Amino acid sequence: MPKTVLEIKNLTKHFGKRTAVNNLSLVVREGEIFGFLGANGAGKSTTIKMLTGLTTISSGDAFVCGNSVKYKFEKAMEKVGTIVEVPEFYNYLTGYQNLKYLARLSNVKDKHKIDMVVETVGLSNRIREKVSKYSLGMKQRLGVAQALLNDPKLLILDEPTNGLDANGIREFRLMLKDLAHKHNIAILISSHILSEMQNLCDTIGIIDNGVLLETNSMSSIRQNISEDGSQYIKCNAPNFAGKLIQEEFKLDVKICKNKVLFTTDEDTIAKIIIFLTQKKVMVFGAGEVDASLEDIFLTVINDGKSGTGIN
Repeated sequence: MPKTVLEIKNLTKHFGKRTAVNNLSLVVREGEIFGFLGANGAGKSTTIKMLTGLTTISSGDAFVCGNSVKYKFEKAMEKVGTIVEVPEFYNYLTGYQNLKYLARLSNVKDKHKIDMVVETVGLSNRIREKVSKYSLGMKQRLGVAQALLNDPKLLILDEPTNGLDANGIREFRLMLKDLAHKHNIAILISSHILSEMQNLCDTIGIIDNGVLLETNSMSSIRQNISEDGSQYIKCNAPNFAGKLIQEEFKLDVKICKNKVLFTTDEDTIAKIIIFLTQKKVMVFGAGEVDASLEDIFLTVINDGKSGTGIN
């Protein structure tokens, strides 16, 4: 079992009478990318602000490599690197000059450290250029380089892909995977871009109204999706087709745009296609439902709001 790097225990934040984060507990281990998912205002940024000392903890605590954020903050932060959205740099200086200045502030004495982190984030060819010439993606890479200067065991990233184009997001994703899986760094990343988190994370936690509703590994989620057995028929008259399927095959159906969704076996779906064709319904396609992280997220959020709980 990989070592625990970040452990959050019953972390709570009150703003007056409003509870922004309520008894949140989770664990992030070395080499793991933990996706902290939620809509804007769900409590993601407030949690990260508590972890990084930008706001006080009302109750509970968090531990980085066993050190309390609440009572031993400086010790806990020794092995933490952070990026909150777009990192700020001196645009009139080169990337290298910015890192040299930041290394001095952080008391980094290894003269070769800057070259090492620059190579790690893939900025070697552009590090001597002024930051004013950098794209947003390059600035994010420079931000990661800054975060790596103190050899962190944990990276905390708050919405780091905001504003990046598709290519920039892909490059950033590959870099984070390399940092986690090759350099054994634990990464806690918050985001509301669910499609990207599905491709990036090893584990996800879903937060809504300050409450952590579910945590699960992406491998388990994919396994559950593959074993679900949900099927779809794509046709020209989904409402009519859905009614026919319900009446003839006694199946529960859902309508999603031009698709009828239901759960059955391969033999039955073949019979359904023949039956619908006989009833003059034009069938354009059929297959297994490919549930996305977005589907799972919305299901968890809606179950949480309706009080049905999480399976």
